[in-house]
Amino acid sequence: MEYLTYDKLVTMHMLAMRDHWHESYFGVGSPGLLQSALARPQNASHYEQADGLRQAAYLFQGLLMNHGFLQGNKRTAWLSLRWFLMKNGIAEVVASKQAIIDMCYSAENEKWSVDQIDQWLRANTVPRA
Repeated sequence: MEYLTYDKLVTMHMLAMRDHWHESYFGVGSPGLLQSALARPQNASHYEQADGLRQAAYLFQGLLMNHGFLQGNKRTAWLSLRWFLMKNGIAEVVASKQAIIDMCYSAENEKWSVDQIDQWLRANTVPRA
């Protein structure tokens, strides 16, 4: 499994916020919280033998709930989840854009557990060939 590094995460965030979404307020607010979120998939793999989708759920939830960025936490959490799934050849998301947006807001506002995110991923992805 290839895991997202802190430097790659920050670069992804900065480029997306500045170049794609044309935001003027972005950046790291809490490096420690970001590093903690990045460690979650590896810990899940080691301690609970989590498969790729569950590891992706841990990554997404950690980035979403820790609020390590000044702005764009949901967007960066989603980008990171997609990166992880694609980079490791795990799955492709087949949900509509609106369903993805709804999930991101619900996961944050309703404080979804890893189990709930994992369940959503399993219902809205197809394995990559």
